[in-house]
Amino acid sequence: MDAHLFRRLTDELPGLLKQARLEKIQSPVQEIFSFVFYTRLGKRQLCLRYGRQHAFLFLSSHPLSAGSAPPANVMRLRKYLQGRRVRNLLSQPFQRRLWLLFEADHVVGEETAEQTKIPCLLLDLREGVFLHFLEPEALPVEEDVEWPRAENLFEAIDAWRDWPVLTPTLRKTLVQLDPSEALALMHDLRLGGGDLFTYRHGDMAPQTLFAWPLPPALAKDSIEEVHADALGIIEQLGQRLVYAEIVRKEEREQEQKERQYKKKRAKLLQKLKEEEERLSKMCEAQQQAMLLKNAIWQLDKKAKMRELVLFDESQQRDVHLVLDERYTLQENMERLFHTAQRGKRGLIFLKERKDRLEHEDFPLETNATDQPKAPLSKQQNVGQAIQEFRSSDGFLMFRGKNARGNLACRRIAKNHDIWLHVLNGPGAHVVIRLQWPGQEVPERTLREAGQLAANKSWQQHADTAAVQYAEIRHIKAMKGAAAGTVKIDKVLLTREVPVDATVDERLSLTRQA
Repeated sequence: MDAHLFRRLTDELPGLLKQARLEKIQSPVQEIFSFVFYTRLGKRQLCLRYGRQHAFLFLSSHPLSAGSAPPANVMRLRKYLQGRRVRNLLSQPFQRRLWLLFEADHVVGEETAEQTKIPCLLLDLREGVFLHFLEPEALPVEEDVEWPRAENLFEAIDAWRDWPVLTPTLRKTLVQLDPSEALALMHDLRLGGGDLFTYRHGDMAPQTLFAWPLPPALAKDSIEEVHADALGIIEQLGQRLVYAEIVRKEEREQEQKERQYKKKRAKLLQKLKEEEERLSKMCEAQQQAMLLKNAIWQLDKKAKMRELVLFDESQQRDVHLVLDERYTLQENMERLFHTAQRGKRGLIFLKERKDRLEHEDFPLETNATDQPKAPLSKQQNVGQAIQEFRSSDGFLMFRGKNARGNLACRRIAKNHDIWLHVLNGPGAHVVIRLQWPGQEVPERTLREAGQLAANKSWQQHADTAAVQYAEIRHIKAMKGAAAGTVKIDKVLLTREVPVDATVDERLSLTRQA
């Protein structure tokens, strides 16, 4: 994040975050922090991704996944800052630092006695997050940054280490401009404010953001877009950068869990194979017991022997029986029959367990808003109850085949995914999978998802269908109601979509595979 872009953002933040209360602190991924504030406009989340590369800061209205258990540094921040109000904000843009000064009270310092200090949170795009307790006279101050004069601008570019305002991206731009244009750009940047500019290739989403327009030599064949809403476009790119990193972490963790599951399943199958061999040997006792039964009338039933040789007429050979000399021939026969029966019963249960393991998919992750009563791995394979589709814009979509499939769709969805259903009647639940919270969904994908819902609803033979859209986190199952009945806490939108029966076959992943 360029320092001039950082300055443009932090100029907007005081109006929103002053007197805001800090409600939550999270670090879902290493090098990513989020701070949830309750502002006059509602909840807002200040997200920081720090580091040498891809550092970014943005304010978002979409919640961020909490991730795993908070690390020690997050717990320390919560202890001292959670619940406090922001007293003031101070930006040092060319150091890419933002200070948040909180209301003071009596706090215990790290190594000092109880004393009154002002808790300050430092967000440093390069180094990370730091908590300080400062005396009023030691509070940070604004940067005293010198800007190069018109007559020595290009000499300053060569000695850029002495001029923090000449950031790497700005230097690349200035050398491509005429002297008059370069001076005009420096004048505009010094005044601050103004539009922001994004650049994209074709239908791709914008990947780069600047506080000034790029010259043709740098823009090349990119499409330039101008944005007056600085917070909005910074949030859009920040979500793509930061939230996508969190999604990648979750996917890596899910892949690791799946590898561990497959390894565990392979070990279980090997143990079942060994158990099958043992039980099969137990079943062989049936043949020995029958031989002994057919010959026992010729022998003394109460006799005790260690071994016995009998002729097997079916195989036309002698069979050597190893007996337990502690028991009579009658008791040995009964024990052999009992052992064979145990082996047969064991094989029946073993076959059921083996079939279940061989056809069992990796347990699907459940949605926190709709916890199942039993693990999905214990239920019938949910993959048979849902259908998968891919929209024309590349979004993955799920649709339930029945009530169980509707429930499965909600369970495998993330809290920020989009759920939809045809209004005023029975029908399938459809989920649009998003890569990150607040990701923009194209109109074409919204329409196609609505058509998928309409094709498995009471409106499948109508010309149009009214479809309701909501985020999964706002969908709640109703206790005691029929399967598939849900309560919607907040609706995103409702729209009419044309019913098209060909959408199913055209977008089905099964057909494409």
